[in-house]
Amino acid sequence: MKLGGHSLTDLSASNNVLLSLAEDLVALASQGHSVCVIHGGGPQIDQALLLSGLETEYIDGLRVTTSQSVSIIQTALAGVNAAIVTALNARGIPCVGLRGFDGGQVQASSLGGPWQLVAHDLNVNPSLIETLWGAGYVPVLSPVVMDSEGQMLNCNADELAGATASSLRADALFLLSDVDQLRADVNDANSGLNRVTFDELTEMVEGGSASGGMIPKAKAALVAVSSGATRVIIANAGTKNILMKALL
Repeated sequence: MKLGGHSLTDLSASNNVLLSLAEDLVALASQGHSVCVIHGGGPQIDQALLLSGLETEYIDGLRVTTSQSVSIIQTALAGVNAAIVTALNARGIPCVGLRGFDGGQVQASSLGGPWQLVAHDLNVNPSLIETLWGAGYVPVLSPVVMDSEGQMLNCNADELAGATASSLRADALFLLSDVDQLRADVNDANSGLNRVTFDELTEMVEGGSASGGMIPKAKAALVAVSSGATRVIIANAGTKNILMKALL
């Protein structure tokens, strides 16, 4: 599952999103499910860049990342990761915080062009996650990865979630943020879609009706389903116990 940074503007241990997530993880573990959590950190990165005097720019839903900003992004995401891990550990969920480059588990290429140090063409080795699962831990993964030369790259968390779900042959992928669902028209809150097929979602991406931050979500969904995920759920992280409700 991917937990969007916009649902984590409050990083305190009493955050209702984290409390609800802890309840869901307990319930899922009792049913024999293993979960990997991947998180974003958009608001925290924005604030860190602002304090450093750097501008934030997005192109096609991806944050432009320079050699100057990548370390700031990594530091901001480390704070988000620590907040999630400590909150869940305090509620009896044994978690381990990781970066995508830890253990060399995620390698990628730099997208280059106007995006600069943004990761693409992800190659995820699931062995570290599976080892932690075998020991009873929930991996919590920060979306900073590396290329073959050891250069840190900023990775869109949705894209990392899709690639990770693919490598794990996950049964389901959750993309949780501050929006309720996929929309036929991104600007019309009443155009929500309860269900789309693989082909319909592909057409939305190619036809341009998926835009902005929904583009990497849609692409992540297509990658996951192509590799065996039975379903992808895009939902609002603020909905209490959304994981269990969606799996019923």
